[in-house]
Amino acid sequence: MFLYLGPGLGGGIVAVITGIFLTFFAFLVAVFWLPIKRFFGFIKNKFKKG
Repeated sequence: MFLYLGPGLGGGIVAVITGIFLTFFAFLVAVFWLPIKRFFGFIKNKFKKG
């Protein structure tokens, strides 16, 4: 009637959830933060040379 899943399953679930969140965060950084950072660097260099 009761099923023993063991401690390994809990650790695996925590690892999978952590990996999903880290992947999502890395996606947001790659899509939004890096192009914005590059754009501000471009603007700063343009005014510095100008």
